[in-house]
Amino acid sequence: SWKPNCPVALEDLRYLTIPFWGYDDQIHDGHMVVHKKVADEVLTVFAKLLESRFPIEKMELIDLYDANDDLSMEVNNSSAFCSRENTTYPGVFSNHSYGIAIDINPKINPYVKGERVCPASGRAYLNRSEAYKGIITEQSIPYYEFTKLGWEWGGNCWTDRVDYQHFSKKISDLS
Repeated sequence: SWKPNCPVALEDLRYLTIPFWGYDDQIHDGHMVVHKKVADEVLTVFAKLLESRFPIEKMELIDLYDANDDLSMEVNNSSAFCSRENTTYPGVFSNHSYGIAIDINPKINPYVKGERVCPASGRAYLNRSEAYKGIITEQSIPYYEFTKLGWEWGGNCWTDRVDYQHFSKKISDLS
């Protein structure tokens, strides 16, 4: 999904093959592209998720969905790099465009702003006290592993929206 107007150079991105624990209770190889400065942290976190058997349904490159975030989210695909606008602030590049944001099990962990839920099928998973397979909460392994390395979680870092699937670094962390 990289484009010439992308805010990060292609040589600053890394293609990762990441083993993960699937919804079928088997180990699978997933694929993500991230910024080179966070690649080791991402591998470390996902190794911990695998070790704890935290379930992830899919982990495919966004390119398999024509770089369409909505299509990727609808099938519960966990992904990282995607050159696109910020969902909340059109005209501004998303942290995904820098390779410093990761979405995990987006259907189970939807983006919510007012009445808007993305993906739309994520509306069925808004009760965060339910034990959905692959749910992210402040008590979950992904929350613990990412935040201890300085990543922010979209489930608790903004006052105008929640983005339960989203973990990101700050752009200033790249300097």
